[in-house]
Amino acid sequence: MNPFSALRVARRRRGRGERGAVAVEFALLLPLLAVLTFGLIEFSSAYHDKSALADAARSGARIGSAEPITSSYATDVASAVDAAVTSLPSDSPQELWVYKANAAGYPGSSSSFTSCSTDCIKYTWNKGSKSFGSPQGGWPASSHQVCTQPYDEIGVYLKAKHHFVTGFFGADMALTDHAVFRLEPVAASNCAS
Repeated sequence: MNPFSALRVARRRRGRGERGAVAVEFALLLPLLAVLTFGLIEFSSAYHDKSALADAARSGARIGSAEPITSSYATDVASAVDAAVTSLPSDSPQELWVYKANAAGYPGSSSSFTSCSTDCIKYTWNKGSKSFGSPQGGWPASSHQVCTQPYDEIGVYLKAKHHFVTGFFGADMALTDHAVFRLEPVAASNCAS
């Protein structure tokens, strides 16, 4: 037997065995690669929604802070937020709060976003009109402290739901964000003596 022939036969046998090992390794790694790939897709989409929510909260708070004595300031805040959440799916936004912020940025005397009852206007999302409507509660512009320091601060809190596509990481995830701006002081001529 030719020594080169024996070497070729040995290489062929080894090649078939290596191909089987590669197939087994691929079968073991495929689920991990799938989870990593879908995880990147799912959580980058959630990050996008969270960024859109943060932008919407800042946009609303910016509008509200510039209109401290305008009676329709809360409606204008809701309109600004409506325009800013257009990149989100229509069933994603849930709630909008426009509130008087305490020193920590929370509503009233609270230290969390569990409730908003005093000096707070709550809106719920309407999927049909794709806007925040049905305001509840109140914080009239006439009660804003904008004539003397310390000036009131306006907070805008948003809650949305991000729906996962694959279901690998659950059905959905709650997203929240808020922004707090100081109400802009007004001219002394607009203040009651």
